[in-house]
Amino acid sequence: MAWTGYGMLLRRAARNLPLLQDTLDPEGTGPAPPSPPSLSVVVTARDEAEGIEATVQRLLAQRDPGLQIVVVDDRSSDGTAAILDRLQAHVDRARLEVIHNRELPPGWLGKCHACHLGAARARGEWLLFMDGDVELARDDLLARVVALAEERRLDHVALVPDQRPVSAPQSALLMVFAQMYLLASRLHEADSDRRRGGGGIGAFNLVRRSAYDRIGGHRLLKMDPADDFKLGRLLKESGARQRFFDAVGLVRCPWHKGALNVARGLEKNFFAGFNYSLLELIGHTALGLALAFGPAATAVAGSLLAASAPRPTTVLLAGWIPLVLQALVVWSGARIWTERQGRSPLLLAALYPAAILLLLAAAWNSAVRVLARGGIVWRDTFYALRDLRAGLVPRGIGRRL
Repeated sequence: MAWTGYGMLLRRAARNLPLLQDTLDPEGTGPAPPSPPSLSVVVTARDEAEGIEATVQRLLAQRDPGLQIVVVDDRSSDGTAAILDRLQAHVDRARLEVIHNRELPPGWLGKCHACHLGAARARGEWLLFMDGDVELARDDLLARVVALAEERRLDHVALVPDQRPVSAPQSALLMVFAQMYLLASRLHEADSDRRRGGGGIGAFNLVRRSAYDRIGGHRLLKMDPADDFKLGRLLKESGARQRFFDAVGLVRCPWHKGALNVARGLEKNFFAGFNYSLLELIGHTALGLALAFGPAATAVAGSLLAASAPRPTTVLLAGWIPLVLQALVVWSGARIWTERQGRSPLLLAALYPAAILLLLAAAWNSAVRVLARGGIVWRDTFYALRDLRAGLVPRGIGRRL
C-alpha cells in the first residue's frame, strides 16, 4: 500500500539524517581535532542589517586560526554595508574580506552571482556557503564538521538548521515540507552513494573545493532559484559523497515567523520546484490530496458499502486499513520530528492534513503569481519566466560532469 511504502521511505530517510550533536563531541570537552584543512566561509547578504553582525561575530569567534570569511554584500540598501565595514575595520583582512557588489550582470540571479563572487575570492580547500542570518552555537563547530567530513571521506555536508521557536501550525507545516524535501533528495538512499538524488541547504552547504570546481561552481546554477538544493544535487550526480545532519541546537537560522509567512516566503521559488510546469503541479497536488484524504475516503466508503455487502467485515476492514496505516505513519513521523524539535506528536499528527493543504496552497500561490507576473521578483530584481525556464538545471545533468 502507498502509505506503507511512504512510511518505510521516511524511516530510512530519518536514519540517514542523524543528529549532529550526537555525532560530534556532545559537550565540546574532548580534544580539539587536529589542524583541519583550510576553510573559506562565503556569506551572501542582502539587506541583512538585523542579523549580519551576529552571524559574522560568531564566525570570527570560531577556533580556527586559518579560517577565511568572505562576506558578499549584494546590493544592500539598508545598513548592511556599514555594519560590515565597521566589523572589517577591526579585523585582519586575511580573516574577514568584504565584497560590496553594486551591479548584477545579465543572466545571473543575485544570490547565485554573490556565491560566485565569494567563491572566486576563497582560498580554502573547503568552501562553506552560508546565508546572512545564520548563527553557530559552538566556537569549535566548523573545525569539527570539517574534521568529520575528512574522517568519513565526504565531499559535501549539508546541515538542517534549528529554526525554533515556531508555532504549532508552523511546526506541522515544516514537518510536511521536510518530508517532501527528504523524499525529493532521495535521502532514504544517501548511504548508498548512488549518482542520483541529492540536495543542499542554503543555511549550511559545506563543499570540498575540488568537487565544487568539478561541477563548474555556480555557473550552471546562475538562473536557478533553487540554487542551494540544486548545488547538492549536481554534486551528488557528479559522484561526490554527500551526507545530511540535523544541526538542532548547533546551527540556528530562523525561517519566516508564522505558517502563513512560510507560505509567502516560498512564493519566489516553490513553482521552480515543479519546473514551472502546471502539469507537474497538478500531478503533485492530486498525489498530495490522495495521500492526505484518500484513506479517510476509503474508510467512509467501506462503512457505507459494508451494510449491503455479502461479507461486511471484510469490506469494512478493507476500507479502514488504509486509514489505520496512515495514522501509524503520520504518528511515527510526528514522533521523529518532535524528538528533535519539540511539540506534542499528537498535536502535529492532528495538524497534518491542514499542513498538507497549506503547503499545496503555497505551491499554487507561487504558480499563480509567477504566471501572472511573467516572472519573479527576487532581491528587488525582476527575472522573466522565459529566462528562468531556460536557466533551470535539469535532473541528471551532473552525471555528465
